[in-house]
Amino acid sequence: MRCMAIDDEPLALKLLRDYCSRVPSIRLLGAYTDPVEGFTCIRSMKPDLLFLDIHMPDISGIHIARALEKETMVIFTTAHRQYAVEGFELDVVDYLLKPFNFERFLKAYSKTEERFLSAGKKPVPESGSDDRILSFKYNYQHVQLPLHAILYIEAFDNYIKIVTPGKTYMPIMTLKAIESLLAASGFIRVHKSFIVAVSKIKSFNSEKVITDRKQIPIGRRYRREFLEKMASSQFPNAVSRQFSE
Repeated sequence: MRCMAIDDEPLALKLLRDYCSRVPSIRLLGAYTDPVEGFTCIRSMKPDLLFLDIHMPDISGIHIARALEKETMVIFTTAHRQYAVEGFELDVVDYLLKPFNFERFLKAYSKTEERFLSAGKKPVPESGSDDRILSFKYNYQHVQLPLHAILYIEAFDNYIKIVTPGKTYMPIMTLKAIESLLAASGFIRVHKSFIVAVSKIKSFNSEKVITDRKQIPIGRRYRREFLEKMASSQFPNAVSRQFSE
């Protein structure tokens, strides 16, 4: 997600930069202490998300938010509680009251991810080739991981575990967000905590699936859809891997 930030407090902006650098799906285009300069850049770059302070000299965050195009989502970051009503009227995604920690920041950002993905913006292409790539940040590095290398993905607190035969990655991302990114890419949700690569399923029944590395339970909520998809033409030859109790 293409993001920008405006805050006239340098320390607050430094903290935002740090938080953004720790989230794999954020691409921070710019961060500005001068609200006029920031507003000019926003109008030309049209980011997906703006982290915006409210009480600033020359121009207020409320004024900037009112002038933005509807496609740009806003998260207010402010030390002043009295602006919450204006934020609600402007349909901002969230209202972060300073000082806020990384957990609260991540909760607010997760809301923008849901809105972003529900609008149909999917960074992973839906072609049928085997050379598709999942891009994310892990340990302050950009990782380009081929989808065909992934065995399964597991939810783990505020992280996910992306498991391959040779390595496990733990980027900061929700399972719901990665599920949307992998739509129509040969992956299937089998449990509230697991997404599995269909091509890596060695066998399965109504209770569990088995990959090279792990036996994964099938949640009751996901069982019917999983069995129907595995038996349909959506995943060719998948039914041949079924086993009985």
